[in-house]
Amino acid sequence: MPRHTAIGIDAGGTTTRAALVTPEGEILERVELPTDPSAATKGILVAIDELLEKASGVDAQVVAAGAGVAGFVGEEHVIFSPNLTFDDPHVGAAIAARTGLPSIVENDANAAVWGERSYGAARGSDNVVLVTLGTGVGSGFIVDGRILRGHTGAAAELGHTVIDPSGPPCGCGLRGCLEQFASGTAIARMAQEAVTGEPSSLILAFAGSVGAIRAEHVARAAREYDDTARGVLRRGGRALGIGLSNAVNLFDPELIVLAGGVTRAGEAFLGPARDELAQRNVDQRRRPMRLALSTLDGDGGILGAAALAFERAS
Repeated sequence: MPRHTAIGIDAGGTTTRAALVTPEGEILERVELPTDPSAATKGILVAIDELLEKASGVDAQVVAAGAGVAGFVGEEHVIFSPNLTFDDPHVGAAIAARTGLPSIVENDANAAVWGERSYGAARGSDNVVLVTLGTGVGSGFIVDGRILRGHTGAAAELGHTVIDPSGPPCGCGLRGCLEQFASGTAIARMAQEAVTGEPSSLILAFAGSVGAIRAEHVARAAREYDDTARGVLRRGGRALGIGLSNAVNLFDPELIVLAGGVTRAGEAFLGPARDELAQRNVDQRRRPMRLALSTLDGDGGILGAAALAFERAS
């Protein structure tokens, strides 16, 4: 008898990842495609088509589909995305029309926090903050067991809270957002600025040129104890700690989960974030805050979107 599965999709700024997922969170089949920044909806539909073709090969019956997308989502459509253009903003309706299945679209970080609560580091927790650190900074909040969406669906955007009003301009229209200090893009930018005064930095040696610098080059140089790289990551980590302290003040979560590729920068980045958050909690006489890394190996968005899709189909 075919196993019931849902399609879970995580449409990020650079990659669209999707999978066939069982109700227990087992991934049976997956696809991964580059995200077309000018036609993100089309890429989601292509990924779905590929998975539907693969379903019979793993004896799966697809009963629902869910997509987590990088942007503000309300009433089943994308309101705004700083880094992507959705050729059809009514993503949920587009999926339903393509597949005939119960379908849902959600902010990617909201989907990821639901994945962590359903299958990962926050399993069973009713008050959770998830911060995803990748191309940008996303966040998802669960308050009293429910995803926090707000009046229009654009709530819980910690990456676009301002921590330095005179800081760099952000794609959202503001200046000095957390995303401009703690994302992979921001780390690369800060490193490009830093090596102009330190041309002997290993960052430049690993990247080859200033314009080619990426966050992974900074992390690699930091692991070799390069002072410039460690300074960049320390700056980004401290900014993250400030942002997390703001989230604690607003929502008093049970725990905070960090996910995304930037977490692989390791303690040169995570240590200053943890220290900054801890010191601010001490200053305010708050309880120590549990800070955990995702246990889902980058699949939180996929798993959360699938879990939400199962709920939609039930």
